[in-house]
Amino acid sequence: MSKNVSDHLVEMLVEAGVKRVYAVTGDSLNPVNDAVRRDGRLQWIHVRHEEAGAYAASMEAELNGIGCCMGSSGPGHVHLVNGLYDANRAENPVIAIASTIHTEKMGLDNFQETRPESLFQDCSKYVFLANTPKQAVNGLQTAIQHAISKKGVAVLGLPGDVASASLEPVHTANKIFYTQPRITPSPEQLQELASVINEHEKVMLFCGHGCRYAIDEVMQLAERLNAPLGYSFRGKIFFERKENPYAVGLNGLLGNKSGFEAMHQADVLLMLGTDFPYSESLPEKCKIIQIDTKPEKLGRRAKVDLGYCGDIKSTLEDLMPLIDVKTSTDFLDKTRSLHQ
Repeated sequence: MSKNVSDHLVEMLVEAGVKRVYAVTGDSLNPVNDAVRRDGRLQWIHVRHEEAGAYAASMEAELNGIGCCMGSSGPGHVHLVNGLYDANRAENPVIAIASTIHTEKMGLDNFQETRPESLFQDCSKYVFLANTPKQAVNGLQTAIQHAISKKGVAVLGLPGDVASASLEPVHTANKIFYTQPRITPSPEQLQELASVINEHEKVMLFCGHGCRYAIDEVMQLAERLNAPLGYSFRGKIFFERKENPYAVGLNGLLGNKSGFEAMHQADVLLMLGTDFPYSESLPEKCKIIQIDTKPEKLGRRAKVDLGYCGDIKSTLEDLMPLIDVKTSTDFLDKTRSLHQ
């Protein structure tokens, strides 16, 4: 039996690291359902509502790197949108397969017809409607690459007749490429950053989800500076631990007094991997430094004095040898006492 487009779709999802598919089944999705069943490597999880499936896929991506959800025409597409908005804003790589009506019925106001390329535009990094088997193969590989590299949602609109069509050879790759670039500020910028930290006594670290791969490096920096360590809501899971002697809690709408006070009493606030939304809770009198992999985020929430592009792990690895040890624990003791 020759492979069809859905067989290839399943193989590509497995290649990308997808373990589970969250979906509500429907007629146009049946070719994919059958391919999942025959392949056997993906766990099909039938949810009560496509919105729940999209949220589940988002959390799957948050915990394991990539998620996948599916929904069929009309209401299935619309129901996906809310969860996909959440995934895209949270920068969670999610592949959404939006199966739809047969190609010959498109544009004729057919039953449950939607336009995926328009509907999902605002809640995705990439959306594409495949009209031929070659387009589907090319579009799927491109969608997965967008999801993992841009960190967000990629949607493939897949008509039922295309999903069941025989596979046709294409010139594009059948592999998925997980790149792991090392991003750091320039040596001159690192020296500038170190000088500011070394020149001020009271430094506070405020850490977000962007620190998830740099937990050890953040803890080493906090120890070197005897610095209070606060965190955003999405950073809480990594740093709010009983054995963390530097934790002073959250700030913002979901925060507490110790996190707020530490930030406002600091000479230098070092924001690491956080796009903190509660600007009103951030200080305006201390010096603020922000480090993020996406330069467009620098300074958009706070009156940042110094902004650097870098992943937190690599940046702190290069920064640490330039940092002087701070011996005073007065600032840390005061904020920790308030937190406890």
